[in-house]
Amino acid sequence: MKNYNNRWLCLIPVLCWTSPTLADYQTDIGYTALADWLGTSTPAGVGVSVTQVEASQVPTADSAFPVFAPDSTQFALDKNFSFPGLTSTSPSSHASGVGALFYGSNAIAAGITQISSYEVNNWLNSIATNTVQAPVNGSRIANHSWVGAGATSADDSAILRYVDRQVERNETIQVVGMANSSSFSPLLGNAYNVIAVGRTDGGHDAGADAIDSVYVAGRTRPDLVAPETTTSAATPIVSAAAALLVETGHAGGLGLSKGSTTVNGVGTLYNAERSETIKAALMAGADRVTANGFLAPANITDYRSSGHQTSNGLDDRFGAGQINILHSYQIIAAGEQNSLQDGGSNAGAIANYGFDYDAAFGGSAGANRTATYAFNATADMTLTAALVWNLGVANNSGLATTLHNLNLELFDVTTQTTTALSASTLDNTENLWVSLITGHDYELQVKAGETGNFSWDYALAWQMNTLQAAPVPLPGAVYLFASAIAGLAVAARRRKL
Repeated sequence: MKNYNNRWLCLIPVLCWTSPTLADYQTDIGYTALADWLGTSTPAGVGVSVTQVEASQVPTADSAFPVFAPDSTQFALDKNFSFPGLTSTSPSSHASGVGALFYGSNAIAAGITQISSYEVNNWLNSIATNTVQAPVNGSRIANHSWVGAGATSADDSAILRYVDRQVERNETIQVVGMANSSSFSPLLGNAYNVIAVGRTDGGHDAGADAIDSVYVAGRTRPDLVAPETTTSAATPIVSAAAALLVETGHAGGLGLSKGSTTVNGVGTLYNAERSETIKAALMAGADRVTANGFLAPANITDYRSSGHQTSNGLDDRFGAGQINILHSYQIIAAGEQNSLQDGGSNAGAIANYGFDYDAAFGGSAGANRTATYAFNATADMTLTAALVWNLGVANNSGLATTLHNLNLELFDVTTQTTTALSASTLDNTENLWVSLITGHDYELQVKAGETGNFSWDYALAWQMNTLQAAPVPLPGAVYLFASAIAGLAVAARRRKL
């Protein structure tokens, strides 16, 4: 295990913090409608263990020096905080504000009670091992309301691989904030397997940076946005939404999922709560057009307008759009629905909401290279779909990566034409947002986008509704890390709060 406490560098704070209005945004993200619909059955993140990663306050080589951490006295008595690797902490309004939006008494995931608060170096040290055995403290979700860049591109490469490996091997959902300015690079925002979060007003860094031959520029970032004025605040809103979906997927068991796996330190984990499934459900459920009351006129009104459509079907400013937990919940609650090739009922027919997790796709060992999901448009509806798969990272010191190429297509069976195609060669998500024609039969198809056979897993999530009309597209705070060789450490001057 590498020791990341050998070298300290002077750091530049970038993430500012403003006091959030805890209740108002909940209407904008669909939570009020979800709570009105489900009442006392509304999920709240119960049983979901989480991690909050924060950064050091000042440059120092003293491992006992206080670091940013949530003030546990500000939270309800049922919150159980742990501070792994820390001998002392210094509560900050930034960390406490992030916590209030993530798991506080007025947050949508107020049912979360198990919180591990990490300093950045300690957290990185906990995942930078040659054998990943279990998620940190059994956490399912980690919130990162900080950004950073390494001293060298080699440092960045190693850190990104550690984070992506943690998601792929342990299903630990990493929700990371983009920078509040294009002047800075959000290190973790460049990872493939994370959920990268921006702001609905578009005031964030966009697009992945060129790190190496794997983590290349041109990939779409962020994945989602939330209606807050800083990415520090937007990120825990998405983390909280993920917690609601994880609780829903786990509680639903095999009633919602057609399979499960076992993760050390966590136990049984169902298909509905896998990292790919949660990311796909959040992206497919997002609003491409908004009518916010909290931050008006900060609204998405020109989604995928001229020059802003990406090759993976998103908007280069807003990603999949603004999080809508009502729609994402409906996707998970509709349950897993198999493709035709995997024995789906009624020739692979799907409902208006749903998801599928395919554990073996790509042609190897009898796996299918095409997955077909059939449906009929019973009204003039809009289809929103997200296909997500993870970058693979070897579980050894070499950290070799594997990135497969998948495509997502909408085929109009009635007219025998391809209505929409998402076929990026850079990203690990493909997305559709397209209007459907009443009475037409369609097939939503996942296809292998590379010539050779392989076997890999993916999650597909979708919704069809009449709420938002879509165009028909053409087919088609900075923290510096020391060398990963010499050791890594993080410190920061106190933020301006």
